[in-house]
Amino acid sequence: MEVCVLIFPDEGYLECSEPEQILFPEVRSSKQILRQVLRILSEQKEAKLVYTVLEEIRKSTGLKLEVSHYVVCISTCARAKQWQDALKLFETMPKANIQPDVISYNAAISACEKGGQWQHALLILFETMPMTKVQPDVISYNAAISACEKRRHWQQALKLFEVMSKVKVHPSVISYSAAISSCEKGGQLEQALILFEAMPKVKVQPNIVSYNAAISACEKGGQWQQALQLFEAMTRANVQPDVISYNAVISSCEKGGQLQRALKLFEVMPKAKVQPGVISYNAAMSACEKVGQWQQALKCFQSMPKAKVKPDVISCNAAMSACEKGGQLQQALKLFESMPKATLQPSVVSYSAAISACEKEGDWQLAMKLFVSMPRTKIQPNIISYNAAISVCEKGGEWKQALKLFEAMPKATAQADVISYSATISACEKGGQWRHALKLFEAMPKAKVQPNVISYSAVISACEKSGQWQQALMLFKAMPKAKVEPNIISYTAAISASEKGGQWKQALKFFEAQSSAIGQQLYNLAGNLHCH
Repeated sequence: MEVCVLIFPDEGYLECSEPEQILFPEVRSSKQILRQVLRILSEQKEAKLVYTVLEEIRKSTGLKLEVSHYVVCISTCARAKQWQDALKLFETMPKANIQPDVISYNAAISACEKGGQWQHALLILFETMPMTKVQPDVISYNAAISACEKRRHWQQALKLFEVMSKVKVHPSVISYSAAISSCEKGGQLEQALILFEAMPKVKVQPNIVSYNAAISACEKGGQWQQALQLFEAMTRANVQPDVISYNAVISSCEKGGQLQRALKLFEVMPKAKVQPGVISYNAAMSACEKVGQWQQALKCFQSMPKAKVKPDVISCNAAMSACEKGGQLQQALKLFESMPKATLQPSVVSYSAAISACEKEGDWQLAMKLFVSMPRTKIQPNIISYNAAISVCEKGGEWKQALKLFEAMPKATAQADVISYSATISACEKGGQWRHALKLFEAMPKAKVQPNVISYSAVISACEKSGQWQQALMLFKAMPKAKVEPNIISYTAAISASEKGGQWKQALKFFEAQSSAIGQQLYNLAGNLHCH
């Protein structure tokens, strides 16, 4: 057991590790000395000792305990998240002939809040307090609202907030902040902004917590403009943005496609004397990845240790994805391999990025090695992992392996999408398996997957290469009805199928249509370039 040191002003100190060493005669007989001992234990976060000492005094001495003794002990247990001990102490107050007051009730509700026990908090507020005729105050409601907010019960939190006005308890900035945060966690952007905008009308000045909750609500609601406006309003309201403010607004801009804004906000953090955290770095790297700035993403990642910020799995994933999309495949794989050394467990996103890098590198064997190793590390492959693995098999000419992966998807509860079908059909096409390709294509509508131009092109090419020219032409002619615009691969396969079937007039017609389509595409591209 750890040694606790009790320091008494002008009286030296006492080292102890057991309750018996604390319960010397003066403590057992003096309310003032007991209060001092409990306060010292509380400051040293000795929740278990606090609980044991108070219970021992109650049971074995004639010292009359006071509300203040219990409040100190309940609050200490609450801070240590030992809500059960806090409630036990609260419930023993009547046994010590002490009538709980609003302060002790608030301490008990706060213990429930910190322990995530929102139902216990509401029970105390709406049942126990009225029974003892103790009137809840703003602190009582704040703790109960926070308890609901932490467990994501936003509807209950709002009901509590609304009750406050009915019982003539004026909400404070803490009440508003907790209610706004509750809406933010529940994805209720509109309600969060209504609460935030109501604050000045009732002469409640929003604080850093209020602003952060409102900005986070905008971020989750996809409203980057509103998030940026709130962030900029903070300075005018003399509220200094902190790392949470920056994280929320950077993430909001990143998700809203305002990638340069996100990077600019990240860059100004040191100038504003705000130390970027891991979330700040992750959002910045994600923005770099989306704008194709793999060098900047990698630079961010490599600068984290110097800034004393430990990268997490999301950091590695963001840097890997940026390198993979930027064609830096070896660098992406190097980052993946470095994760265990950094005591980071790769996630499904990590594996998917690594497999995608292998796909672009054309290393289907390494991709499959990674894919097969996922279940061993208790990671369930998702749709992205499967698609990347199927694509790498397709590019490596491994049609059997691609088909095997596709067929395994339902068992892994991974719902095949148009990319899964297209890659597998293409793998069958390259392997000369036109029947498999056609069977997969025909299964798409039944699976409620709409074929795209890649699906059509692959199955048409499969039929054409295997001499099934009638089937190829039938599929090609079905494209306009399916509202799929043929591309150069579709046209080429259709022309070749016509030629093989001796349909030279049809081949010429397709060739002219292809030339016209390409001409239109070039015209459209030139128009777009001129506009920009």
